[in-house]
Amino acid sequence: MKNSKITFCLITLFTIFLSNLEAIAQIGNPGIMYQGAFNNAMFLTTKSSIERGMKGNTNNKVIGKKEPHTKNLAVNLNFTSSTKIQDKVLNMVASMAANGNRDKIKTTTEVIKNANFLGEFNKLLKPYGFSSHNLADVFTAFIALSWQAVNNGDVAKYPQGIQNLRKQMNDVMSNNPAVSAFNNDQKQEIAEILSYMAIIFTYARQEQLKTNNSANWETTRENIRQGAIKVSGIDLQKYTFNNDGLIEK
Repeated sequence: MKNSKITFCLITLFTIFLSNLEAIAQIGNPGIMYQGAFNNAMFLTTKSSIERGMKGNTNNKVIGKKEPHTKNLAVNLNFTSSTKIQDKVLNMVASMAANGNRDKIKTTTEVIKNANFLGEFNKLLKPYGFSSHNLADVFTAFIALSWQAVNNGDVAKYPQGIQNLRKQMNDVMSNNPAVSAFNNDQKQEIAEILSYMAIIFTYARQEQLKTNNSANWETTRENIRQGAIKVSGIDLQKYTFNNDGLIEK
């Protein structure tokens, strides 16, 4: 009974969160999160850099499946988690999901907490050697999982492409002075918000596919596409994914 209740609440949460583009738009809104750091340093700088990298990433391929995962990791984008920031992000996400309704925020917070979204997100990262405590790795996972939802694809079929995308994202972000200047709390806050969005997008896709309702699925997919654009500036519908990574169609 308890699991059924949580599942029902999660489906409700998906519906509210994904249909509330104004809430998603708060990701990166100056003055709302990290004093505008996400908007000013990431959104405005990563879009063109990432797109340039995508067009030329055939020169940056990770050769061979046995190359150590850690070789791709930008250590200057690592962070140490604190309960303070975890609680802050949890309350922020719950407030957005509840559309600011104070009566629902407490219940929504408990639902998200019990669902252990961050733990589930970490499980998705482990097979690829990604770190949930590295901003570039989390951003890579967010892009890959969002692409899956938008295009109804499966990036797991292309392990080398995942590592190529990871290397590209780490290179772009670690060489961006504004991004690498984020302090520990900012990196954790941004990473955890992206983690929540990625796992919510993933679960929403799974739930919609189970219902086999094409109309609802198209709406959900469009909301996810718009959400990814709000965060990254990238329209993932215009990209394909293969062993080269994320490639413009």
